[in-house]
Amino acid sequence: MKIKIKARVIIIAAVIFSGLSFIVFTQAVFNLGNFQNLKIAEIFYWLGKLAGLTGFLFLSLLIFSGDTARFFDRFFGMDKIIKFQRKFSLITMIFILLHPTFFILSNKLIWSYLIPDFSVIPFALGIISFYIFIIVLIASKIYKLISYAIWQYLHLLAYLLFFFALYHAFNWGSDSGNWSVRVIYLILFTAIIIGIIYRTNYKIKQRFAGKFYVQGIKPETKDVFTLRLKSEKKFIFKAGQFCFLRLNKDKLYARHPFTVASAPIENEISFTAKQTGRFTKALSKLKRGEEVIVDGPCGVFTIEDRAKDLVFMAGGVGITPFMSMIRGKLKDNKNQKIILLYGSKTEKDIIYQEQLDSIKTDWLKKVYVLSDEQTVPKIGGYETGYVNQEIIKKYVNNINNSLFYICGPESMKNSLQKILNQLGVKKQDIMIEDFFW
Repeated sequence: MKIKIKARVIIIAAVIFSGLSFIVFTQAVFNLGNFQNLKIAEIFYWLGKLAGLTGFLFLSLLIFSGDTARFFDRFFGMDKIIKFQRKFSLITMIFILLHPTFFILSNKLIWSYLIPDFSVIPFALGIISFYIFIIVLIASKIYKLISYAIWQYLHLLAYLLFFFALYHAFNWGSDSGNWSVRVIYLILFTAIIIGIIYRTNYKIKQRFAGKFYVQGIKPETKDVFTLRLKSEKKFIFKAGQFCFLRLNKDKLYARHPFTVASAPIENEISFTAKQTGRFTKALSKLKRGEEVIVDGPCGVFTIEDRAKDLVFMAGGVGITPFMSMIRGKLKDNKNQKIILLYGSKTEKDIIYQEQLDSIKTDWLKKVYVLSDEQTVPKIGGYETGYVNQEIIKKYVNNINNSLFYICGPESMKNSLQKILNQLGVKKQDIMIEDFFW
């Protein structure tokens, strides 16, 4: 729970800094004007300046959050960071687009704000930085069509964008002489330098992390398989975390996230995936000895509280992180009680059933919930329908002293979250793994 407290502190600090910066920008912009006999052109001009300053602030935060994503992953989880960046980039885009738009509306000079005039370098660099932003934004939307190497070079444009925009703001803006505005510029500049250093250091470490080679592929069900990899060096992760996998073949440029299915103590690392597209199909056809690029681990869908009981609620291939956790529990000899409520369409669709049924221990209780079968085996541990409130109340004896982990289809996660809220489960006792790709 300490991690969640630190995450809240980081969010509060970021909101306070952004809020204070916006207040400083607003005061710097509107203190320059005379509010008597206001003209609409002057209002547009001031709004253009404020949009530019705010856009630069948001752009800096966006670049910084991307460069330090691996660090903040431990507090928020990479899934939430990527979702934040996608939404925040749209907000940033709005302010950056409004910056020249308001200026054009203020004086009707369209081409002056669209064509760089290199006789005035700060102004020209501002226009160039605007076009660089558009290029980076488009590239981020079509990243699956761009090779990873090209994408890395395109990422360098973001730094060029920042320094061009900073030079433009510092040497062209009439408010740049304001000492409080300059302090904010200095803070943002320092943050970007720290981000560059951190990202570079991480990339260097990744190069020496060791390569991963295919050891084998095992079919689990008709459309689910497990990929086993062996690394040159010991791969350290927590049960429940995921990695990004990449292949340098068949123009499969994009990286894809997969949860680790093996236990941290095992010599091999394995990923279980469902064939849903070109990438997973290519994974399923890999041969022994082929290289797979692994980037990670990431995520905070892990067990931090060792005192409370654990309730795992899985749907389909969402069983993967729980299998890693259960395998880890088999090795550490700790008797923290686990209840697994696993939803599948039919008995044939149950992933890892043979392995799960082979585990004979008092601390693990398994319940298979089958949605597409009207009858189930008469032996215990089977239910029909979906994981619902009735099933939770039937098998979870101590709801108030349990941690609930949910991983599965979106509809299942949303439904179970509502049910747990109705049962009075505290928000901090519910962990949900997001599928964000």
